[in-house]
Amino acid sequence: MADIHTLALDAMKTKGAADAAALAAKAVAGEADGTYLVAHAAEVPTWRQRDYTDVPVGTPYKWQSRVYKLWQAHDASAQPDWSPDKAVSLWDLCHTKDPALATDYQPPQGTRGLWQEGECCVQVGHIWRCLTADNAYSPSELPERWEDLGTVEREEAAE
Repeated sequence: MADIHTLALDAMKTKGAADAAALAAKAVAGEADGTYLVAHAAEVPTWRQRDYTDVPVGTPYKWQSRVYKLWQAHDASAQPDWSPDKAVSLWDLCHTKDPALATDYQPPQGTRGLWQEGECCVQVGHIWRCLTADNAYSPSELPERWEDLGTVEREEAAE
């Protein structure tokens, strides 16, 4: 008979897989935008080197604390350098409109990852909200396309 620890781990894995599948279905159907996916990042599986040819386009994955959506099906099983941050033709970076969840500014990946109106980022210790659609410029490069929402106030980790 399995011990309680093994049963609990199995139940958690099953629940996590179900949550990830439900979130992926929403993303693929267009019912979950970047803000939603970033807010639910705990349910997004971490990218790993594998075959993505049968994965639906739009399925989200986390990589280095960021959420990406699959842009093009591909086989990365023999391609360790095809991670979402490097294989820009295969992945689309998700942004959030929630200032509390904003992450450091990331330049667009070609035509994907362009900043859209209302999306937020952090740069130079401030939170910024994009004022235009299809913005390829950072707040420091073209500040008139961004609204400064104030300084970042994040709690430091307790030592």
